[in-house]
Amino acid sequence: MGTSKQLLPLADKPVIHLCLATLLATPARPLVVVLGPGGEAVQEAIAPFPVTIAWNRDPETDMAGSVRAGLALLPEECTGVLIQLVDHPLVTIATAQAICAAHVATPQAIIIPTCNGRQGHPTLFPKSILDELAPEAILRDLVRKDPTRVIRLPVNDEGIFLDMDTPADYETLRQRVS
Repeated sequence: MGTSKQLLPLADKPVIHLCLATLLATPARPLVVVLGPGGEAVQEAIAPFPVTIAWNRDPETDMAGSVRAGLALLPEECTGVLIQLVDHPLVTIATAQAICAAHVATPQAIIIPTCNGRQGHPTLFPKSILDELAPEAILRDLVRKDPTRVIRLPVNDEGIFLDMDTPADYETLRQRVS
């Protein structure tokens, strides 16, 4: 996209501010933001937020690599990890709260939101399941390993699958919020 997605303006704020505001409205704590190479500008932009920064310095790694970096900073008593992608900044507070509530009700389940039959993000993984993440594995492997431990949570929120992988995606999101 030519620039840091996290810092692109959306609704007059950097995208990452929208994501953090949503997460701060949930009981999910601590908030760990995983930054990659060149993330210093993002770190500066989120300095006012009560977050912990984890670094994933390998530009070739996948999302699971970033999750591994963040896991290292979580306290032992943490029971679940809500994985919010900056690519999905329009997830509503109600959705994030519903996912957290579903985790409280079923703490051993992977919670995946769905809207109109489509799966989306953020996904909540029990920490015990993330501890199964082998070095070569990806998160999808954990979901597929045992489908009986997956709950698909219906939500009324297209933000769960509206991402911004391309400039056209970003423009679509900009039009939605204007």
